Amino acid sequence: MPRDANLHAIRAPRVIVAAGMAGTGVTTVATELGGAAPALNVIEGGTRWADIAEACAPGFARLLAVTTHDIVAVTATYALVKMVRERYPESRIEVVVNCSEERDALRTYERIQVAASHFLNETVGYAGAVPEDVSENSEGIGPSAILALQDLATRVEAEEMGHTAARGLRAGERRTA
Repeated sequence: MPRDANLHAIRAPRVIVAAGMAGTGVTTVATELGGAAPALNVIEGGTRWADIAEACAPGFARLLAVTTHDIVAVTATYALVKMVRERYPESRIEVVVNCSEERDALRTYERIQVAASHFLNETVGYAGAVPEDVSENSEGIGPSAILALQDLATRVEAEEMGHTAARGLRAGERRTA
């Protein structure tokens, strides 16, 4: 990695993309978001808690928890939200529902949000849905899924860069007391 890229990675708002379980498409989501949001430091945290915790430490701007509508994935995503919330109580957490149309994704998100509200007294944000769109070529995902991920990346990038600018800091810097 070139020196400038390392500097960018240090100063850019860090967005962690993780999942409660394998098979949710976390790698694809992280790769597409990273490519579409060059001002962010998008890190794939994977599905293992130790890897996610390492990616999050010492701080991050946002966690995008990737899930599907499968009940096991929903349960695993709730567990991920609970673990991240316990360790990083001020963190911003949002759910991305992969391989789902918007209506079904909202229902899936609502399951996670109801559990988080009831058991953790917390709110989890909704980042959006990525439609199931398998490409017939070697890229793996189709144009509608890529478009949804690019839209998500654009929104997250604008929010994080605006949030950083609003605080009067360069991306990645923290105020000291």
